[in-house]
Amino acid sequence: MNSFNSVVPVTESTINGKLQQTVSAKQLHACLNVGNDFSTWIKERINKYGFIKDDDYLVFDSSKNRNQSTKIEQLNKWETSRGGDRRSIDYHLTLNMAKELAMIENNEHVRAIRKYFIRCEEQLKQVAPAIQKKEIKRLKARLETINYSGPMCDALAEQRKALGKSANSHVFTNEFDMINRIVLGMPSSKYKEAHNLTGNIRDNLTEFQLNHIAHLENANTTLINIGYDYHQRKAELIKLSHAYLIRHAEQVA
Repeated sequence: MNSFNSVVPVTESTINGKLQQTVSAKQLHACLNVGNDFSTWIKERINKYGFIKDDDYLVFDSSKNRNQSTKIEQLNKWETSRGGDRRSIDYHLTLNMAKELAMIENNEHVRAIRKYFIRCEEQLKQVAPAIQKKEIKRLKARLETINYSGPMCDALAEQRKALGKSANSHVFTNEFDMINRIVLGMPSSKYKEAHNLTGNIRDNLTEFQLNHIAHLENANTTLINIGYDYHQRKAELIKLSHAYLIRHAEQVA
């Protein structure tokens, strides 16, 4: 399981004479969870989809730009096995290019990151660093739910297999809906209707709600692995949810 200890910070760069919101291609590549190496990936994407240098992106050479104000490039220097200092190339991508690269890939990590870019684009126009910080924390929480969803579904599939039953999409949907209902206090469909939401409900939840869900998903994997059935898991998760809310209330009091 990948651990998302950081996300892709949005900074500013001057591209084609205009100050634009940009992201590091290297950090984007790490978060998108793609298979091939960074250099191959970015060059292939630029060539295949026709991105234009100094319009969609800037090439950044850390050996020639040591005095840049942004801190992303600190990651770009690395030591060789012989101790020599070699230059490292990164790319500053416009948010539009970053979103398009996210659309090209196809997994849940990517969809969450694309939502983050859209929120940044909308909210950072207000020049509000506090909002950006809030969105980064919310994205981390969203990615955490994704990280716990995989093992939970794997455990559920194994449990169904041991019982001689299939694990179709309906089985997984029921599990997600159960956890969403516990956290939201109502079915996902009613919550979406009440808040005029569309798409994946978890893309619209708060950082606290997402952390709550991640906590229950992690616990649910253990419950599945020790053989609890659906109703036993639900009862135990409700207890764990109450305890989680009490701890949170004590922390903010």
